[in-house]
Amino acid sequence: MKKTHIALLAVLLLIVAAILLRPTGKDGTPQAAPGAARDTLPGNGGDRPSRKSRENPREADRLLAAEGATTDATLSTFPEKEYQHIRPPAGKAAGAPVGDAYIHVPSAGRRIAMEANQLGEFPTVETLLSDTVGVRLQLVDVKPGTPVRVVIMDGGSFPSAEGLSQVIEAADWRGVAFEYTTSANFGTHRVLVQAAGQPSRILDFNASTDS
Repeated sequence: MKKTHIALLAVLLLIVAAILLRPTGKDGTPQAAPGAARDTLPGNGGDRPSRKSRENPREADRLLAAEGATTDATLSTFPEKEYQHIRPPAGKAAGAPVGDAYIHVPSAGRRIAMEANQLGEFPTVETLLSDTVGVRLQLVDVKPGTPVRVVIMDGGSFPSAEGLSQVIEAADWRGVAFEYTTSANFGTHRVLVQAAGQPSRILDFNASTDS
Protein backbone atom coordinates (compact mmCIF):
# COMPACT_ATOMS: atom_id res chain seq x y z
CA MET A 1 0.00 0.00 0.00
CA LYS A 2 2.85 2.35 0.83
CA LYS A 3 4.35 1.83 -2.65
CA THR A 4 0.98 2.69 -4.25
CA HIS A 5 0.69 5.88 -2.24
CA ILE A 6 4.23 6.89 -3.17
CA ALA A 7 3.51 6.31 -6.88
CA LEU A 8 0.33 8.41 -6.75
CA LEU A 9 2.16 11.19 -4.92
CA ALA A 10 4.89 11.19 -7.57
CA VAL A 11 2.31 11.51 -10.39
CA LEU A 12 0.61 14.43 -8.62
CA LEU A 13 3.95 16.19 -8.17
CA LEU A 14 4.71 15.83 -11.89
CA ILE A 15 1.33 17.33 -12.83
CA VAL A 16 1.82 20.31 -10.47
CA ALA A 17 5.34 20.90 -11.83
CA ALA A 18 4.07 20.86 -15.45
CA ILE A 19 1.43 23.50 -14.64
CA LEU A 20 3.88 25.75 -12.80
CA LEU A 21 6.50 25.54 -15.56
CA ARG A 22 4.03 26.24 -18.43
CA PRO A 23 5.09 29.45 -20.29
CA THR A 24 2.83 32.47 -19.81
CA GLY A 25 2.51 35.87 -21.48
CA LYS A 26 2.99 39.29 -19.87
CA ASP A 27 -0.59 39.26 -18.64
CA GLY A 28 -0.10 35.90 -16.96
CA THR A 29 -2.26 33.93 -19.40
CA PRO A 30 -0.90 30.68 -20.89
CA GLN A 31 0.76 31.09 -24.30
CA ALA A 32 -0.33 29.05 -27.29
CA ALA A 33 1.94 26.33 -28.57
CA PRO A 34 4.41 27.39 -31.30
CA GLY A 35 2.75 27.40 -34.72
CA ALA A 36 -0.78 27.31 -33.33
CA ALA A 37 -3.37 29.21 -35.33
CA ARG A 38 -4.40 32.50 -33.72
CA ASP A 39 -6.80 33.96 -36.28
CA THR A 40 -9.76 32.28 -37.93
CA LEU A 41 -11.34 33.33 -41.21
CA PRO A 42 -15.04 33.79 -41.93
CA GLY A 43 -16.60 30.69 -43.42
CA ASN A 44 -14.15 28.31 -41.76
CA GLY A 45 -16.35 27.67 -38.71
CA GLY A 46 -14.31 30.02 -36.51
CA ASP A 47 -14.81 33.38 -34.90
CA ARG A 48 -14.34 36.78 -36.51
CA PRO A 49 -10.77 37.64 -37.62
CA SER A 50 -8.61 39.35 -35.03
CA ARG A 51 -8.21 43.14 -34.87
CA LYS A 52 -4.71 42.76 -36.27
CA SER A 53 -5.91 40.84 -39.35
CA ARG A 54 -8.63 43.41 -40.08
CA GLU A 55 -6.13 46.31 -40.01
CA ASN A 56 -3.42 44.64 -42.09
CA PRO A 57 -3.62 45.91 -45.72
CA ARG A 58 -2.30 42.64 -47.13
CA GLU A 59 -4.78 40.63 -45.07
CA ALA A 60 -7.72 42.26 -46.88
CA ASP A 61 -6.37 41.15 -50.26
CA ARG A 62 -5.69 37.66 -48.89
CA LEU A 63 -9.30 37.41 -47.70
CA LEU A 64 -10.51 38.56 -51.11
CA ALA A 65 -8.47 35.85 -52.80
CA ALA A 66 -9.85 33.25 -50.36
CA GLU A 67 -13.39 34.31 -51.29
CA GLY A 68 -12.63 34.29 -55.00
CA ALA A 69 -13.60 37.97 -55.07
CA THR A 70 -12.08 40.84 -57.07
CA THR A 71 -12.86 43.88 -54.93
CA ASP A 72 -14.02 44.88 -51.44
CA ALA A 73 -17.62 44.98 -52.67
CA THR A 74 -18.01 41.35 -51.57
CA LEU A 75 -15.45 41.16 -48.77
CA SER A 76 -16.97 39.60 -45.64
CA THR A 77 -14.88 41.72 -43.28
CA PHE A 78 -14.80 45.25 -44.69
CA PRO A 79 -11.35 46.87 -44.07
CA GLU A 80 -12.71 50.40 -43.48
CA LYS A 81 -9.55 51.60 -41.69
CA GLU A 82 -7.45 50.87 -44.75
CA TYR A 83 -9.22 53.54 -46.80
CA GLN A 84 -7.61 56.95 -47.32
CA HIS A 85 -10.27 59.50 -46.43
CA ILE A 86 -10.44 62.43 -48.88
CA ARG A 87 -12.42 65.38 -47.55
CA PRO A 88 -13.67 68.35 -49.59
CA PRO A 89 -11.19 71.31 -49.51
CA ALA A 90 -13.69 73.56 -47.70
CA GLY A 91 -15.01 70.85 -45.40
CA LYS A 92 -18.28 68.98 -45.63
CA ALA A 93 -20.85 70.99 -47.56
CA ALA A 94 -24.05 72.01 -45.80
CA GLY A 95 -27.03 70.07 -47.05
CA ALA A 96 -24.93 67.31 -48.63
CA PRO A 97 -26.34 63.76 -48.47
CA VAL A 98 -25.10 61.87 -45.40
CA GLY A 99 -22.86 58.87 -46.03
CA ASP A 100 -19.43 58.23 -47.53
CA ALA A 101 -18.46 56.37 -50.69
CA TYR A 102 -15.72 53.76 -50.34
CA ILE A 103 -13.99 53.05 -53.66
CA HIS A 104 -11.53 50.19 -54.14
CA VAL A 105 -9.38 50.40 -57.29
CA PRO A 106 -7.34 47.14 -57.32
CA SER A 107 -5.45 48.03 -60.52
CA ALA A 108 -3.90 51.04 -58.74
CA GLY A 109 -3.77 49.47 -55.27
CA ARG A 110 -5.95 52.27 -53.89
CA ARG A 111 -8.78 52.38 -51.33
CA ILE A 112 -10.45 55.80 -51.12
CA ALA A 113 -13.22 57.13 -48.85
CA MET A 114 -15.02 60.29 -50.03
CA GLU A 115 -17.81 62.69 -49.12
CA ALA A 116 -20.35 64.17 -51.52
CA ASN A 117 -21.10 67.85 -52.17
CA GLN A 118 -24.55 69.49 -51.93
CA LEU A 119 -25.54 68.00 -55.28
CA GLY A 120 -24.63 64.50 -54.16
CA GLU A 121 -21.56 64.42 -56.43
CA PHE A 122 -18.42 62.64 -55.29
CA PRO A 123 -14.85 63.63 -56.31
CA THR A 124 -13.49 62.08 -59.50
CA VAL A 125 -11.65 58.76 -59.15
CA GLU A 126 -8.91 57.89 -61.67
CA THR A 127 -9.10 54.40 -63.20
CA LEU A 128 -7.82 52.49 -66.19
CA LEU A 129 -9.80 51.66 -69.32
CA SER A 130 -12.04 48.61 -68.81
CA ASP A 131 -11.16 48.74 -65.13
CA THR A 132 -13.27 47.00 -62.46
CA VAL A 133 -13.70 48.88 -59.17
CA GLY A 134 -15.54 48.03 -55.97
CA VAL A 135 -18.06 50.48 -54.51
CA ARG A 136 -19.59 50.57 -51.04
CA LEU A 137 -21.92 53.53 -50.62
CA GLN A 138 -23.44 54.50 -47.27
CA LEU A 139 -27.07 55.61 -47.38
CA VAL A 140 -27.52 56.46 -43.74
CA ASP A 141 -31.08 57.77 -44.08
CA VAL A 142 -32.51 54.56 -45.57
CA LYS A 143 -33.72 51.44 -43.80
CA PRO A 144 -32.28 47.97 -44.55
CA GLY A 145 -34.12 46.39 -47.46
CA THR A 146 -34.95 49.69 -49.17
CA PRO A 147 -34.71 49.39 -53.00
CA VAL A 148 -31.78 51.37 -54.42
CA ARG A 149 -31.37 52.11 -58.14
CA VAL A 150 -27.86 52.01 -59.62
CA VAL A 151 -27.69 53.46 -63.15
CA ILE A 152 -24.76 53.69 -65.59
CA MET A 153 -24.79 57.12 -67.26
CA ASP A 154 -21.70 57.19 -69.50
CA GLY A 155 -20.88 53.66 -70.56
CA GLY A 156 -19.33 50.71 -68.84
CA SER A 157 -21.01 47.68 -67.28
CA PHE A 158 -21.84 45.76 -64.13
CA PRO A 159 -19.82 42.51 -63.87
CA SER A 160 -22.64 40.78 -61.98
CA ALA A 161 -25.70 42.22 -63.73
CA GLU A 162 -26.95 42.71 -67.28
CA GLY A 163 -28.03 46.07 -68.69
CA LEU A 164 -27.25 49.63 -67.68
CA SER A 165 -29.18 49.60 -64.41
CA GLN A 166 -29.92 47.36 -61.46
CA VAL A 167 -31.86 47.52 -58.21
CA ILE A 168 -30.09 46.55 -54.99
CA GLU A 169 -31.65 46.32 -51.54
CA ALA A 170 -29.94 48.36 -48.82
CA ALA A 171 -27.88 46.14 -46.50
CA ASP A 172 -28.07 45.99 -42.70
CA TRP A 173 -25.31 48.62 -42.55
CA ARG A 174 -27.63 50.99 -44.48
CA GLY A 175 -25.88 51.04 -47.81
CA VAL A 176 -25.23 49.17 -51.05
CA ALA A 177 -22.17 47.44 -52.47
CA PHE A 178 -21.50 46.63 -56.12
CA GLU A 179 -18.81 46.37 -58.77
CA TYR A 180 -18.56 48.58 -61.84
CA THR A 181 -16.34 48.25 -64.93
CA THR A 182 -15.44 51.31 -67.00
CA SER A 183 -15.62 51.12 -70.81
CA ALA A 184 -12.70 51.02 -73.25
CA ASN A 185 -13.25 54.73 -73.98
CA PHE A 186 -11.30 57.59 -72.41
CA GLY A 187 -12.95 60.08 -70.08
CA THR A 188 -15.84 60.45 -67.68
CA HIS A 189 -17.86 57.46 -66.51
CA ARG A 190 -20.64 58.46 -64.12
CA VAL A 191 -22.81 56.12 -62.07
CA LEU A 192 -26.01 57.34 -60.39
CA VAL A 193 -27.21 55.79 -57.14
CA GLN A 194 -30.62 56.67 -55.70
CA ALA A 195 -32.70 55.13 -52.93
CA ALA A 196 -36.46 55.45 -52.98
CA GLY A 197 -37.47 58.85 -51.62
CA GLN A 198 -33.85 60.00 -51.22
CA PRO A 199 -31.60 62.42 -53.16
CA SER A 200 -29.35 60.88 -55.78
CA ARG A 201 -25.60 60.33 -55.47
CA ILE A 202 -23.29 60.46 -58.49
CA LEU A 203 -19.96 58.62 -58.68
CA ASP A 204 -17.44 59.86 -61.26
CA PHE A 205 -14.66 57.70 -62.74
CA ASN A 206 -12.14 59.10 -65.21
CA ALA A 207 -10.80 56.25 -67.36
CA SER A 208 -7.38 56.54 -69.03
CA THR A 209 -4.36 54.41 -69.90
CA ASP A 210 -2.51 55.52 -66.78
CA SER A 211 -4.23 55.82 -63.39
